[in-house]
Amino acid sequence: MKQNRKLNLATAPYRSMSLEEIEEGVSAEAVSYAAGLLVEAVRTYESDKLSARKQDLTLTEAQMIAANLIAKTSARLDDKTIQEQIDRVRKSISEVKP
Repeated sequence: MKQNRKLNLATAPYRSMSLEEIEEGVSAEAVSYAAGLLVEAVRTYESDKLSARKQDLTLTEAQMIAANLIAKTSARLDDKTIQEQIDRVRKSISEVKP
């Protein structure tokens, strides 16, 4: 997915922000980005039986489907899934720390 951002955006004054505020902002950005990826995956979905493009799926429809998929997934979380994700994320974070 192509990013459409202006190159001359002002930087955030991190000195005036707490670590918690910075982490919340990063978290919101990450979740927003992931949701955008899901919307694009829905809009470009292709299988032997179904083509989102042939169905002329609109952006609004894809966004609504993505929201429904997130809600459906969150309703089915279990201990095993959460533990797998905790382990996976912690491993990834530890690999990139200096």
